[in-house]
Amino acid sequence: MSRSNRSNMDIGCPNCDATVSASVPPGPGIGGDDSNRLQGKNARCRSCGHELEVYYY
Repeated sequence: MSRSNRSNMDIGCPNCDATVSASVPPGPGIGGDDSNRLQGKNARCRSCGHELEVYYY
């Protein structure tokens, strides 16, 4: 995968079980370097409006 492309993730809404699609930017992944910190992004379910937090490296 190219590091310039965003990755799409499908996650389940814990409120209504609908599928929520979230797009996250490429990251360095988990490594021994302290600069690889956990990042987050908000996503909202289009079915019920529930707000989700997506975390990634």
